[in-house]
Amino acid sequence: KAIDDMVAMLKEQQVAEVKKNDWCKAEFHETEMSTARATDHTTDLEAKIGALEQDIKTLEDGITDATAQIAQQQLDLQRASENRKAENIDFQKTVADQMTTVEVLKQALDKLAKYYDLVQTQSKSAQTPPVPQMEYEPNKGATGIMEILEKLVGEAQTLMKDARTSESSAQAAYEQSVADTNGSVQALSQDILTKKKAMSKAHKDLMQARSDHGDTEKELEGLSKYDGDLHQECDYLLKNFDVRQTGRTQEIEALQQAKQILS
Repeated sequence: KAIDDMVAMLKEQQVAEVKKNDWCKAEFHETEMSTARATDHTTDLEAKIGALEQDIKTLEDGITDATAQIAQQQLDLQRASENRKAENIDFQKTVADQMTTVEVLKQALDKLAKYYDLVQTQSKSAQTPPVPQMEYEPNKGATGIMEILEKLVGEAQTLMKDARTSESSAQAAYEQSVADTNGSVQALSQDILTKKKAMSKAHKDLMQARSDHGDTEKELEGLSKYDGDLHQECDYLLKNFDVRQTGRTQEIEALQQAKQILS
């Protein structure tokens, strides 16, 4: 019976060792696979973190650039408004000066015309003097003077017309510039808002990716420690499994043979 008990115990050890051997192999395999998955996940997270950091920098640069563009366009518009105001003041002065010039010239023309009309009327109604005298006639250069005055009036009126045309064109160009600037500023402001929303999401995604990366690093540390524990527990068994199994089998056979002899 003692031999039978020893054989039974050895067989149980054989079965237990086979199970332990299979378990160790399975655990090593699962640990290896888990480590590979975690390592791949870490690599993916690191790539994602890098991409998100680059996206955030690009968005920040875009916001800075758009903000600078808005400031420059608003400054340009302010300068354009100041220039337009100065141009309008010059226009009003030019028109006022020319209107005054035209008024003065017309007054001079009117006086000359009335004077020469009066001279002609008096000349026609005058009595013949008893003694012949030199007849008074208007200065022949008077007609030339009036023509010069009329020419000056025309030039002043042309200058006012040209000034009004230039002022109208300048005002239209200024209004179009204001509309274009306002449209551009509105588009840039919307672009900034869109980029800020995207940057906010990118920051959240980055925080999550960094958190996931930390968790995965901890998982890898845990797997590495477990792998070390497995090696301590299983290396001897795996390395000597065949030898131990063979030795125990031979011992069982020897015990069985001894029993037969004793019987």
